[in-house]
Amino acid sequence: MIRLQEWLDTQLKYTTLLFETQADGLTVQTHRRGATQDRLTLTRHPEFDLAMIEMVEGGLINPDWLGFMYVMFTGAGAALIPRYIGKAEKKGVKNDVSVNLLRLRTDSTKFGRWGYNSAYHIGELSHAVLGDAFKPGKPQGSYGRWRDALFSSTAPPVLREPVCIHLIPWRSGARGPSGMVGSVAAVEYELIALAAAAYPVELLNTQGR
Repeated sequence: MIRLQEWLDTQLKYTTLLFETQADGLTVQTHRRGATQDRLTLTRHPEFDLAMIEMVEGGLINPDWLGFMYVMFTGAGAALIPRYIGKAEKKGVKNDVSVNLLRLRTDSTKFGRWGYNSAYHIGELSHAVLGDAFKPGKPQGSYGRWRDALFSSTAPPVLREPVCIHLIPWRSGARGPSGMVGSVAAVEYELIALAAAAYPVELLNTQGR
């Protein structure tokens, strides 16, 4: 099995910054959401939104497209450090197309798992970083760890270093790092295993996810 970076270098992928920032490149822009504009949230980078829309819309018209993996990372090239690895599959639990991939141009709440709603990455991270974005309760899962790893300050929200993301579209018959043909879920598992072995402290996935 090859190393994670070697495999990533061979893949077709969309790579962008994750957050829109001020001129310093580290202070994350925020905006308000909700019917009464009472929820302050971190803002995704416009280029990330465009890349997600382009990839998903192109994928949904391709019968071989199975979904995509994503690798959130800091650094670049040989210094790249994977911070979180996940997936979004084309097929939903009940429908042929997952609700996470529908209406991306008009609905930012789910957005391929990177939506602004609670239970989605940007929504929960915003809750962890900015406070009472969603009431009641605490942010789900390990987003407090995301906050501590990625941000040096929360008021204002300042990144320790730029945060980027690879979006890796996946098609039927494609091969993962093991060289075996694999599903989106199977290859996600391979990527997490590779990253966890090489970056056991930096990787923010927990319990194999």
